[in-house]
Amino acid sequence: MSFINKINLAITGSLLLFALATPASAANLTVTNVTLPSGTPFNLTISGGTLGSTPRTVTTPYAGQIVLQTNELGAIGTWCVDDLHTIYLNSHYTYTTGLLNTDSMGSTIASSHALGSQQIHDVMALATYGNQLLATTASGINRNMLSGEIQAAIWSVIYGATVTASGADVSGVSALTFNNGVQALKNLAPSLPTGPAVALFNLAADGTILAQSLIGSSTQLAQLVPTPNALALMSVVLIAGATLRKRHHG
Repeated sequence: MSFINKINLAITGSLLLFALATPASAANLTVTNVTLPSGTPFNLTISGGTLGSTPRTVTTPYAGQIVLQTNELGAIGTWCVDDLHTIYLNSHYTYTTGLLNTDSMGSTIASSHALGSQQIHDVMALATYGNQLLATTASGINRNMLSGEIQAAIWSVIYGATVTASGADVSGVSALTFNNGVQALKNLAPSLPTGPAVALFNLAADGTILAQSLIGSSTQLAQLVPTPNALALMSVVLIAGATLRKRHHG
């Protein structure tokens, strides 16, 4: 067997092993229920950035961790990517896993604004961090504040916007405290690991976005989607194989 053939065989074997080790690029999740166990105690206004001159208003408590009950993975803690589409509580959906690349502001993923690498990192990191913190935070005002602040920070990063809480003090906690918490999370996000965060999309057959795009974070969920590094490695192996074959036949 020639040296080139041996290399081609090795590359073929590597590709096979890689294919077996790499999860599918997308998987469907059957959502049987949607709940919002905790959310912002204040009304929120999202303004500026890619929203332009049209601010968005989110009323209490509808900004916080959204828990999806799925047939495949049980309960998954998720966060809204966009505020321009709707996900209804106590409803059923089919979500598809994927990579976070846009803000889902358009009618389709392709027509939405592309996110920068730092935005993607910060959103994924905040989703992972939020799920970790809420897992050990008891119900009450502290949990509601934390849940709302994480979601507000994610929207602020996604839109490049300002998210401002308003309203009277709740259980001795002010809207200013909430706003300061959002800013602190944004400042912290670049230093946090992204963890096992994965985007979730509810799309029609033609690609139309039907419900809010979400960002979830769990080890089981991440196993359904290859990481960008894994995809890059596959590309390198494929290019190397094609190059060697071209030289061999040339």
